[in-house]
Order: sequence, then C-alpha cells, then structure tokens
Amino acid sequence: MPVGNVWAWDVPFQSEPITRDDVQGYELTMITMFSETGTRLMIRAMQDPTAPRVDELPLETLMMRDTVIFEIPCGKDYVITAEDVNRAAEKADFREGDAILIRTGWGDDENWVKLGDDYARTGPYMSNEGAIRLVELMKAKKSDLVGADFPYWGGGRKHQLPEWGSKPSWERQPFPSLQAKRYLAQYTKEKAYADFGSPNIMNTADVMYIGAMCNLGSISSNRSKLSILPLKLQGMRGATCRCVAYFD
Repeated sequence: MPVGNVWAWDVPFQSEPITRDDVQGYELTMITMFSETGTRLMIRAMQDPTAPRVDELPLETLMMRDTVIFEIPCGKDYVITAEDVNRAAEKADFREGDAILIRTGWGDDENWVKLGDDYARTGPYMSNEGAIRLVELMKAKKSDLVGADFPYWGGGRKHQLPEWGSKPSWERQPFPSLQAKRYLAQYTKEKAYADFGSPNIMNTADVMYIGAMCNLGSISSNRSKLSILPLKLQGMRGATCRCVAYFD
C-alpha cells in the first residue's frame, strides 16, 4: 500500500524506462523506491549493523506462521497504550510461538486513498509503554513477529510532523532534495527517538515488526496462517513486503 512522502527521509516511488525491444519482446526499467515503501518489514538490522539482513532471515521465520489477532479498534491520532495491549492480549487466543496481527481498522476500506497524506499523518501509533508491554508479552510466549495496520509504529508528533510532515507538499520536497537533506542534518538521534520511540524498542528487543498492513478486517477468524514476502535484495536492513493471511 502506498504511504506517501510524509517524512523527510521518504523517497518517492519512481519508474524510468531504460530500453525496449518490441521484436524480442523485452523492456528494461529502472525502479527507485524507499526500503520502507508501503507495507514493510522492519528488523533489528535497521539499527544494528551486525544483525542479519532481510536476505539472511531463515525462511521459517516468515512463512506460514501461526498467527493471532489482537483487536485494538481505534481511529485518528490515537496513541495505543500498554493497557490497550493488555486488554487485547487477554481477549486473544495467544499461544506460544504465535505471530501477532494488531487490528485497529485504520488499514481497511482503502483509507490510504481516501485520506491521502493524512492516512500517515493522523494514523494511530504505538506508545513507548505500549511497545514495552507488547515485547514483554511476546518474549513470554517466544513470539518474534508482529504486524499492524497503522502506518507507522511511531507518530513523529514531537518534532518531524510539526516541523516537516504537516507542511503542504510543495514545501517539503522529498529526499534526496537539498531541503530534505538540510532538515535531516539537524534531526538528531535524540529527536528521532522522541518521535519514533517504539520502533527503537522493537529493534532493541530483536522483534520483527510490520507497518501499514491493509485489509486486516477481511480476516474472519481470530487465528490464521501468515506469510511475509519481502523484497529480497542482498544487504537490505528492512524491506517493502506483501503479506498473505490464510484462514478458514
């Protein structure tokens, strides 16, 4: 699903034809895209250069995973708390080794089309306390994979949204524009952690997590099988991906 170009590091999807041969029937195209384009898999390697990259993840960690749904229905600008996570876990049939899908409803009904950039700017997100509690529950059940239908795990509300993302599109030219590079030059690690604390918590805990999943509302069973199909290029620390749920 497209998420837009809201943050200063976002690189727009671009497709540029290189050559074409109608006789032989081939066409060569160069595609440029951000590794976190749309629905995406995020892993510890995003912050730890010694951790396994996407192409080094064992197949069984991503394919046909037993999965349970955590129901946390919420809407615009909602901050998911530790109590929300606790309530969802208590109601779920959470078993050892399960992957988790957090279903808020934000990723249903093509919200990303209807809302445009506000899909990303005003979506619900996970608080630091919520992420800490989620990691605790996952570690207790030997779980290492969680996906969610909100666009970003952190909200960027303290610095980057008011300073960059809230501006009209013509005032925030996407990376690698000079404007974006200048903004990121003063966007310190401390600011990033204040804006996006929960991803740091997930990375530090070595938990794989997915953002901007869509159509979770179509899963009619509380339990399913989940397969994650990331763009598998050598050395990638995170990747856009396709997610498929199998259920009765």
